[in-house]
Order: sequence, then structure tokens, then C-alpha cells
Amino acid sequence: MHSNERLPLQVDRVHAPSVEEFNRLYAEPGKPVLITGIVSEWDACSLWNSQYFNSLAGERSVPVKRMRNGAYLKARTELMKLADFLDVVNKEPVGNERVYLSERSVKDILPEIAGDYTAPPYIDSAKFAAVGYIGSHVHSQIHFHPFGKALLCQVTGRKRVKLFAPDQTPYLYQKLHFSKIEGEPVDLEKYPLYENVEYYECEVTAGEMLFFPIYWWHGVETPEFSSAVVFFWDDSRKLRWLPPTGIPLRYVPVFEIMSWIFKGKRMLKRILQSVRG
Repeated sequence: MHSNERLPLQVDRVHAPSVEEFNRLYAEPGKPVLITGIVSEWDACSLWNSQYFNSLAGERSVPVKRMRNGAYLKARTELMKLADFLDVVNKEPVGNERVYLSERSVKDILPEIAGDYTAPPYIDSAKFAAVGYIGSHVHSQIHFHPFGKALLCQVTGRKRVKLFAPDQTPYLYQKLHFSKIEGEPVDLEKYPLYENVEYYECEVTAGEMLFFPIYWWHGVETPEFSSAVVFFWDDSRKLRWLPPTGIPLRYVPVFEIMSWIFKGKRMLKRILQSVRG
């Protein structure tokens, strides 16, 4: 139980800010914000449900993560028929094992739904990834994005999110860009420094969008059937190579190598796809 009565801190909630306001108040200072009035205009908000996904690609095999709830680093990837996956995540879970459709480009797994949404105007790069997340009763391991910014766009269902500023890193038991802490409630006997952490908390409901600045830690709980698109885009080398207070500088070269590996894999995949056809 956290003893600090000021917690949780509150995330700003704003309605459809202009790009100039978003950049000045949130992107440039590196401050999270919950945005309404953008995602709610997408066709996806009235279309996306299990029946819709099944009608488009129920027989398709899709890559999903299978893991002990919260233990994202230890997850294994397996192929599962989309209809079977949707059947599982629409039932009350038994035990602590979860399956989660995550970390895959929407255009790769369900290209039929890519026209149901549009990229938010706040992305300041021509190169970005739109990644799909579908699941329920699952908790993500606390982590941060070492390459750039992200926008979590909630289409159906809701997510509860805890956010931790970079200067809270000493209390989060860092392992590269993940925390060793796997879920809630946190075992304070195993992770006693967590008692001192300060955090923000918010609930992202259908039609809302949450902005994650680079290097901001976050843990995400999905308490019910949920579908979302997360947009990722890289920050400048200056922001990546000069991390804020709390992020150890020794990790930055490791993150850059990871970035090159990911980009190399994506390039190889595109080459193979073009060769095949």
C-alpha cells in the first residue's frame, strides 16, 4: 500500500488540442496527456468488436503472446487462429496464463481494418508504426520506449495506466527498458524501493488517446476486452542520446543497437515480401 497521500498524480485531460498546443505543452517538455475528440471520430469506434474481426479474418492464423500475466519479457510467441484467440479473450480467464495480440503492425495482421482509422495529427514524422493490441484481463510489465514517442489510441474497452517520470527510475528495478516488477499488487518485500515511487494514473476509455513521451515508464492494465492502436515514431538522436535525469547514460548505446536491429529486421522483411511477390 502506498503511503503518499498525494498519489496518484493526475494526467492532464484536454479536448482535441491544436498541433501547436500539443507540441508546446506536452511534446517539447516531455509530459503525458490524455486527449479526447480525435479517436472518437474514427470509423473503428463503431466497427471494432469480435464479430467484426471474425467476419474479416476469423480463419487466419495470427501471432500472439502467451505469458504469465505481467511477465511480458518471458512471453513466447505462437500462431493461433484469430477466431480461437477471440474466443479465449472474451471469456473470464482461468489461472494466470494470458494470450495477447500485440507488437504487430495492423497492416501485417489485419490489413482489412487499416482503413478504419487515421494517423493522429500530432505525429511529427513521416515514418511511424501503427501497432495493434487486442486482449483482456492482461497486465503489461512496466517499461518505457527508448526510441521515441507513442500515442495509445483506445478503440474499444478501456485501459488503466500508471506512468512514472524518468527520474523515478531508481525505484523501478530497471532491466534495460523494462522493470523487473511484473504486475500488481507489487511485492514490496521483493521490491522495497517501489514504496518511494511517485506515479501518475489515468483510465483511457474508448475514443480517447494517451501520449507517452520518450523514456516515460508505464504499466498498462486491460481489465476487459479491448482493442487499441498504438502509434510509435522515433525521436531525434539528440533526445535519444541525451536522456533525462534518471535514465542511466550507459544504456543509450544498447538502445541504439537495438534500434538498428529492429530496423534491419523490418528492412529484411520488406525485401522478402517484394521478392515473394
